Amino acid sequence: MKRKLSVALLVVAAFVGGVFFVSSAGSLFEDLRLTGPDARADEALANTTELGEAFEAVAERVNPAVVQIRSTRLLSQNEQQDPFGGRNPFEGTPWEDFFGRPPGGSGPGMPFEQNGLGSGAFVREDGYIVTNNHVVEGADELTVRLFDGSTRTAEVVGNDPFSDIAVLKVQGDGYPALAFGDVGELRVGQWVLAFGSPLSEDLSNSVTSGIVSALGRFGQGGGNSISNYIQTDAAINPGNSGGPLVNLRGEIVGINSAIATRTGGFQGIGFAVPVDIVRNSVEQLIESGRVERGYLGIRFTEVSPSLARALDVPLGSAQIASIEPDAEGRRPAADAGLREGDVIVGVGGRRLSDDRELVSLISNRRPGDRVEVEFSRDGTRRTATITLGRRPNDATAQNETPDRPGRPAPEDEAEPTSVESLGLTLQDLSTTVADRFGIDKEARGVVVTDVVRTSEAFREANLRPGDIILEVNRQAVGTVRDFERAYGAVRAGETFLLRVQRGAADNSAAFLTALTKPS
Repeated sequence: MKRKLSVALLVVAAFVGGVFFVSSAGSLFEDLRLTGPDARADEALANTTELGEAFEAVAERVNPAVVQIRSTRLLSQNEQQDPFGGRNPFEGTPWEDFFGRPPGGSGPGMPFEQNGLGSGAFVREDGYIVTNNHVVEGADELTVRLFDGSTRTAEVVGNDPFSDIAVLKVQGDGYPALAFGDVGELRVGQWVLAFGSPLSEDLSNSVTSGIVSALGRFGQGGGNSISNYIQTDAAINPGNSGGPLVNLRGEIVGINSAIATRTGGFQGIGFAVPVDIVRNSVEQLIESGRVERGYLGIRFTEVSPSLARALDVPLGSAQIASIEPDAEGRRPAADAGLREGDVIVGVGGRRLSDDRELVSLISNRRPGDRVEVEFSRDGTRRTATITLGRRPNDATAQNETPDRPGRPAPEDEAEPTSVESLGLTLQDLSTTVADRFGIDKEARGVVVTDVVRTSEAFREANLRPGDIILEVNRQAVGTVRDFERAYGAVRAGETFLLRVQRGAADNSAAFLTALTKPS
């Protein structure tokens, strides 16, 4: 009887175990089905659909505020010299129709119209439009085509070549306008959409998508233009200039301005003026028709790797090369205690990542604004609060040439001296040497006539033939003998500073760099 009971219990246990196994297996297979390739594909499809719907929503919101800008310029006889012999140089390219010659020919004495194409966006409901300065510069007539196909005549409210921003105005009210985004929220890898009329009037309100490829890209305009552009791979072509670059909330984060290309067409690298600079320019242009920019009152240069190590400052810092007056003759930096040779590492609590960033950080503020500047002097960190001056129209004021020891007369010209331990060849400045390197004959100092390319002087201190050494460890030098005397006082293994001038004395600022005396 007990044996029969045991067998029965085993059968029941096996049955229950089988049920449990089947149930568990079914659950397991269900989990596998839910988390397998098909489920992941469904999830990816859902995410893609959601992103696509976001693009659709942004396009639907932004497009009505985007306009096409057609410019017309009447060329005089002196402006219409034809180096192409009547042939369209863009024939056979995508720009043939866009840049095609107008009907009626272009021979001498035959006036004609030059037409241009660009984009823009409403930033206020009462008809104010933002675009690029280069889209409207020199135009005699501007026509704006709206999203619904209607056209308006536009007038230039103001333009700012420095930021390449202009504001237009059309009559009327109730236009759909775009809001400005926050540049502080912009991140590399973030999705953005570009709007505009690439290549042709027939391609108005084209939308392209991409990401923010990089921030703080620097142009070649130096101190006379904006530097820190947004880089994007959203397709931008001729005609897109002035159109908005927007985030997925439909807010303007930049104004499309330029491309980097070797073919003339888009190659995946486009640039936009960042929204903080756009907003500042637009607000001032609407307010007064012009843009006033803050000015530190300095000229600056980059910090060499060797100097960065010597002073323990970041490579992106900006070295003050000279103190300059503002538009009203004030010297804001000097008034706050800054001087030549100081190295600026941050502005307003923001560390510099590149010395050229200083231009945008300061010029995007207004005269009279107070800004805290962090700087290094002889390796010691300091701060100064500067009341910004007014930027001169020509910010390339001439340097004053300081008094320095004299140079030998031409008949006393010495032979080049090699400082092998530094990889430098030096020579006293004479008329012959000045002519050889294109140096101003009134300059003073010791000329670098050769630099070993593998030396620290070339790679780290950025010294080049034709540079003039003015000081060694803050001690003025006018001859090679002066240099040798100052260099001899430096201990082996010690890093010492050099003050160097590159170019003619009347138009170049000096800079600091550093070398280490070999042990």
